[in-house]
Amino acid sequence: MQARNTEIKPPGGEAASTVAAPDAAAGAPAAAATDPAPANGSSQRDTSSDRYRRLPTGAHGLAREDVERDQRERLRRALIELIAERGYESVRIADLTKLAHVSRPTFYALYKDKEELMLSAYEDIARRTADTALKAYEVQGSLQDRMKVSMQAFCDLAASDPDAMSLFLFGAFGAGPKALQQRARSLEAFEQSAEMTRDSLAAAFAAGLTTKVIFGGIREVAAARLRAGRASELPGLAPELTQWASCYPLMLPSSLGKPFSREKSEHADEQAEVDSLRARRAQGRLPGGRHDLSRDYVERSQRERIVDATAAIVAEKGLASLTIPEIASRAGVSHETFYEMYATKHDAFVGAQKVGMHQAFTFSVLAYSAFRVEDGWARAVAEALRSLIDYLASEPAHAHLSIVDTFAATPDTLAIRDDTLRGFAYYLGPEEREAGEGIEVPTIAPEAVVGGMWQVLHHYIERGLIAELPAVTPQLIYLTLTPFLGAKQAAVEAGREPAGNPLAAEPESAA
Repeated sequence: MQARNTEIKPPGGEAASTVAAPDAAAGAPAAAATDPAPANGSSQRDTSSDRYRRLPTGAHGLAREDVERDQRERLRRALIELIAERGYESVRIADLTKLAHVSRPTFYALYKDKEELMLSAYEDIARRTADTALKAYEVQGSLQDRMKVSMQAFCDLAASDPDAMSLFLFGAFGAGPKALQQRARSLEAFEQSAEMTRDSLAAAFAAGLTTKVIFGGIREVAAARLRAGRASELPGLAPELTQWASCYPLMLPSSLGKPFSREKSEHADEQAEVDSLRARRAQGRLPGGRHDLSRDYVERSQRERIVDATAAIVAEKGLASLTIPEIASRAGVSHETFYEMYATKHDAFVGAQKVGMHQAFTFSVLAYSAFRVEDGWARAVAEALRSLIDYLASEPAHAHLSIVDTFAATPDTLAIRDDTLRGFAYYLGPEEREAGEGIEVPTIAPEAVVGGMWQVLHHYIERGLIAELPAVTPQLIYLTLTPFLGAKQAAVEAGREPAGNPLAAEPESAA
């Protein structure tokens, strides 16, 4: 095995940089983010006041249930629109009642608070999305035709109501843990309703990982366009997404048939046991008094301990419970030292996310490069995926923060996530890959595959099942390679014995 020149294509397709200088992602405070483009296609929003026209007053003959249903619908639409314009935390009850043309007493008669309205909006969007996609699938025709109609309906809905679909797919920053849990439940219910519907799109595929990858890939492709204000592109992507989803056989190969873990671990809600080398090191302190350590070494160690402590605290208690005093105490630094490194706890969170993403990306690409020249593209991808999963399993705190807790933070954390996913997709793209003979690979496939894989990782980590990920690696390799090599050859590659880890001697820290 000969390692090729180890150049890592950074996320976003920028000029290549080597891994010899990992400090670039050492958790330094993020530069001030510029105002993003409308992240949800808001330019397509219907601003007509007719959407909030109140029902006639006086004797109108409408049943009380009809009146309340209309008021609830107007409030949900107002919440979705205002979140898209200014963010969840900036939306006031007064703003909602004014836009929806309902009184404040009426609001509180319908909802306990803004959070309850948010949860109701999630449920409504999930129901409408499932109804639209599944009803479209009921048309007459071949499996391919019906899949195409259903995919088109989903993409059309996302393009026509980008604000609602944005809320459904990636939530509202600052909405709190209940909203994040409802988002997860809504997305899961969307998948399960498809699986349980007789002859539905998902039921045509093997339940479990295959379904998770397909739905996850579709969601990620849609979410990326919504965040970039390019929702209008989605209807045109429906044929490609259908072609990509259709490449997966109805059943996984019998040799790869480990059951998919859907249930949450009974220990997932307990305090996380974060016993990695990074987590233990985060609680260490450099010697006090006079020492021979350079200033650069001291600052690097302090920054490293701060981001590792941040990851450990978020894994144990959640982002809402993250405080600067606990970060400083856990990292063994003074408050003054913390503020020299980071202006806010959010900056420390972003620093920890950068470290986790950088490590995951770096270890994966190093493994890919070690096998690419002599063993070929497919083996390189397989070993890169193994390396990624091994890293995540060895660093559960950073894995949870980087992959799960990102959705509870701010738009800039999603931007870092998106850049990393684009970086992974590059290595599945035409510049790198070898396609199977006679395989027509849709252009969207690299992005969709990476998105689907990321959703599987999210599923296992969020449910406290990260230790099970190495056991399903062969299935994930198969699902990654199938669109490019075909199912038969992908199964061969997935069934190969894992190679020795060429990164065993790599230093633990890239911070």
